[in-house]
Amino acid sequence: GCSQDPKEIHLGSDECAHCKMMITDPRFAAQIVTETGKAISFDAIECMSGYYTAHADDLQEAKRWVRNFNNPEQWMQVEEAVFVKSREISSPMGESLLALDTEVEAKQHLRQYPGEIVSWSQIIHNHSR
Repeated sequence: GCSQDPKEIHLGSDECAHCKMMITDPRFAAQIVTETGKAISFDAIECMSGYYTAHADDLQEAKRWVRNFNNPEQWMQVEEAVFVKSREISSPMGESLLALDTEVEAKQHLRQYPGEIVSWSQIIHNHSR
């Protein structure tokens, strides 16, 4: 089918489409699903951002998904997620980006772990340079 819902990621065997590292931590996993239903998986939000920036023309109709850091079973679309750039929690590629599903959750997270809320456009902008 051509569903643009996220597909299952097989931790420890699926490879990141951007950096080619094995995807092992579900809290940072991300995925682009094209309009034809093809899933492109990533080990980190920054890898999806870099890949998306490099292939933006082909991905206009694609849906971008990120996992909820606090609840890694939950997928969220990029437009609905609240992104945090942590100063303490390191993501697989070291940019320390994580996604949460509400601003309240993000602020609670920041009280425990210093960092800042960043927008998807800020993340994309950092990868288009």
